[in-house]
Amino acid sequence: MIDDVPIFELRGAGYQQDDALILQDIHWSLTPGQHWAVLGPNGSGKTTLLRVACGYQWHTSGTVLRQGRELIDLAEFRSRTGWVASTLFSQLRPAEKAVETVTSGRIGQLGLRGVGQRRPTAGDFEAARALMRAMGCQGLEEKPLGVLSQGERQQVLVARARMADPWLLVLDEPCAGMDPGARERFLAWLRSLIASPQTPAVLLVTHHVEEITPGFENTLVMAEGRVAAAGPTADVLTPELLGRVYATPIKRIERSGGRLWPIWG
Repeated sequence: MIDDVPIFELRGAGYQQDDALILQDIHWSLTPGQHWAVLGPNGSGKTTLLRVACGYQWHTSGTVLRQGRELIDLAEFRSRTGWVASTLFSQLRPAEKAVETVTSGRIGQLGLRGVGQRRPTAGDFEAARALMRAMGCQGLEEKPLGVLSQGERQQVLVARARMADPWLLVLDEPCAGMDPGARERFLAWLRSLIASPQTPAVLLVTHHVEEITPGFENTLVMAEGRVAAAGPTADVLTPELLGRVYATPIKRIERSGGRLWPIWG
């Protein structure tokens, strides 16, 4: 990967399914090392946008460049994209140890049940343990997935994604379903993670402004399949824009702990 070439670049890209326009006229690019939040209400097109950008769905209009090219080996590109979603956990065995789940990322699997021709080596397991320590997940290695908190499960899934040495991590609503305490612990961990220069580019998909922690220097706001705004987080997230996007008045936005907290109403 060349540092000054965007990981992906969308030029007027759109996506239509039957008669429904899901995405329209999207202009956006991501360069290596950048951390972006993708914000918007449910149904605004956030996940579809990322699936098109990362080659999981094909755009129906405009142009999408990946690594500067229109034609690229999408299987390889997707293999270097670490997609983390809460729904992945339901596909894992509760009895599997966290270190086993993380190690499975090295061989391109989700968990170690039904391992194919490529079996993990002792070196793979040691690399997984070393990565978990480096990411602040020490103490989780030998715990069964079934006893982990929701925040800890997400940490394990992120570590698993990192085992493939990705160019990009996509965190698709990672705090969904978490109670306030679990959410705050996970966000504190995420804040320290993205502060590390070893962390690849990260995209945080959310519909909660307060989940955008310091380190996500830029935010793209989606509304009805279009980009409502994109740019530096502090400049983009204004009461006027958020009130319009969420169709709810905002009195003001307060800043606390480096995060923005809308006061609705």
